[in-house]
Amino acid sequence: MAQTSRRQEARKIASLGLAAWVLLLPIALVSLGIWQTQRAAETLEHARRSSAELSTTLAQVKNIAASDPTAILTFQGAGEPTSLAALVAVSQIEAALSQADEELEISQIRRPLVWGTIGGAVLAFFGGALGLMAAGISGIRARASQRQLIASFQRLRSLLPFILATVVIGFSIGVISATLFEAVSMGLWADFTTGSAKLFAVAVVLAVIAAYSAFMALRGLKDVFALFTPEPLVAAGRVIEETEAPELWRFVRSLAGRQHALLPDTIIVGLGQGFFVTESQLRLWPEDRLVTGRSLYLPAAYLDLLDQAEIAAIIGHELAHFSGEDTTYSQQFTPIYAGLWRALAALGRADGGRFVLYPAVKLGFHAMQRFDHAVAHWSRLREFDADRSGSLLATPADAASALIRTGIIAPAVAYVLQRAYAGPDDTGSDDAWPDLVAQTTELVTTNGWSDPMPLLGDRQPHPTDSHPPTIQRISALGVEIGDDLLRRAMRQPEPGARSFADDLFSDWAGLCRQLSKDFLDDARMMRDRRREVLEKVVAGASQEAVVYDDVKPMIWTMVIVAMIFAGFGLTVVFLSGQLGLGYDEFAQSLITAVGAVTSLLYAAFLYRSAARPLMVLTPDALLASRLDKPVAWTDVAGYAVYASSRFALRLWLNQDAPVPKKHWRAIYSKIDRRQRVITLGALGIKGMKAADFSALVGRYHEAAYARQELAAAMLHPSGDASADETAGKY
Repeated sequence: MAQTSRRQEARKIASLGLAAWVLLLPIALVSLGIWQTQRAAETLEHARRSSAELSTTLAQVKNIAASDPTAILTFQGAGEPTSLAALVAVSQIEAALSQADEELEISQIRRPLVWGTIGGAVLAFFGGALGLMAAGISGIRARASQRQLIASFQRLRSLLPFILATVVIGFSIGVISATLFEAVSMGLWADFTTGSAKLFAVAVVLAVIAAYSAFMALRGLKDVFALFTPEPLVAAGRVIEETEAPELWRFVRSLAGRQHALLPDTIIVGLGQGFFVTESQLRLWPEDRLVTGRSLYLPAAYLDLLDQAEIAAIIGHELAHFSGEDTTYSQQFTPIYAGLWRALAALGRADGGRFVLYPAVKLGFHAMQRFDHAVAHWSRLREFDADRSGSLLATPADAASALIRTGIIAPAVAYVLQRAYAGPDDTGSDDAWPDLVAQTTELVTTNGWSDPMPLLGDRQPHPTDSHPPTIQRISALGVEIGDDLLRRAMRQPEPGARSFADDLFSDWAGLCRQLSKDFLDDARMMRDRRREVLEKVVAGASQEAVVYDDVKPMIWTMVIVAMIFAGFGLTVVFLSGQLGLGYDEFAQSLITAVGAVTSLLYAAFLYRSAARPLMVLTPDALLASRLDKPVAWTDVAGYAVYASSRFALRLWLNQDAPVPKKHWRAIYSKIDRRQRVITLGALGIKGMKAADFSALVGRYHEAAYARQELAAAMLHPSGDASADETAGKY
């Protein structure tokens, strides 16, 4: 209940945040625009009236000045009446008229900006409201049927880029117009000072930043317009031609015919950990082959450990996705839906400082989230329907046994592949390559199976889709999880017996060795790359690095403080009478001496300590003068360098690492034994900025772990273990 309540609270907060960005912010911009409209109208009317009145007055004064230049004229202003000679009055009125004309021009320039603020805000509001409405309607319709889900998503994916562009353009126009309006308005200030000029410059810069952000945001939206070409899936395996496995193709063709499903165009066998079908493009390594059309992927180790009925139920389940609406779903919805999510995520990461893009990104994520529940609902039903279809090719008990058995096969496959990936292979000929599929079968024959009960809550792996938990799928088949079912699912392979896969392939053992070779070749290549990276990291921290405390600024500070004390003492001693200060020669001398001597002694202490290294960074450990023993880099789980109020290096130790003690003189260092945190304080690092020192510590820290990994690889080159160590642990 508490977790549900927290989720509901989180959804409410998210909804309020979305409404604030998409609806309330444009409304606030409209309100600002209306206020600016009133200000613009008042200023324009005042400027026009002032210009007209000053023009009339100037003409009258010029006539008087022409006949009597020395005539004294009295003007009634806002304050006391002012008397001026006619010629002087002409000059001042002309200056006032020039200023009034400038204000009139500014008022005329900023008046259209008001409509930019209001129009942009209305456009952003319209786009946001349309986006929310379209997302809401599409989400509701998507729950009606799987066909409606596809149709609703196709409509939304066509509208969404234009809606997001409308929000970005409207928000950008509104923000830029409002900012420029306020920037231009500063020209009307009566006391336009240097500070006002700075504010004007800041406003113009903000407008330029907003314009640039809008431009970059619209460029980023191109990704959303180009979302609809999904990227190929990547998998490891080999395409199996019918000549290589005629019985497999005959078997699959028979299953497809019995359930009136489409036959796959391509069958692929690999070492992956799951059966799946796809109609998306599939890029296979190591051949770098692009496969199109309907593809069926079969994991070799599973084929070796399942019987005919279980394999029939699983392949029947997968082929069911090639029938009815599932074909349209997998072709037209799944890859594009996943691609749209990826593109929106990339757009969100690229947002950076482009604040005008933020409302559009939030709206895009909201629109996609409206589909999530419908997608999960129909995916769940699709899997249940496919399970029922697959069970018709065998029995519900066979399908349930296959679900449990694939779940307990997965840990064994993972263990064998991880062990093979960790160790290099020394064989020289293709015939000598190990058979990882046979190793998996041998492992479970020798060591037995893992406990299946904890695995019943797991979901079957799939590269593009999600599955309900296994226990729900078995329940939907109407099968009870009892002793008979578990006994069948956990049966031991018979030593030396042929598996059903041997009957399906012309050379099953040869195919398994080829797949194993592909895997081990890739593992060797990845290990070589990893080794090169590690060796480069180790080489970057192979020598000692000695760093010293940066005490020079503090020494000069203490010298200056001592001079201030001395100056204060001399002033009081020799000028106390003139300054009217009381005179106590002993007290004043004592204060002066103590202050000056203390400062000088501290400066001398710092000068002497500067000759000793603060830290010595060796390839193996950190030696700190504040600590009683070195700290091995491999005992450090993490570190951070702080340089705000005081410079410090903080080290977080591993749980089993020894915690050193600090010297009593290290007043700015601290050892937290409970949290296993070491804080080494300093005045700074001589000749280094905080970022440079942090990078230096990072190099030694990474190099130590890299050296440890290289040493472990040399000590256990095969990554092998004894049967006793592996039993029951895969």
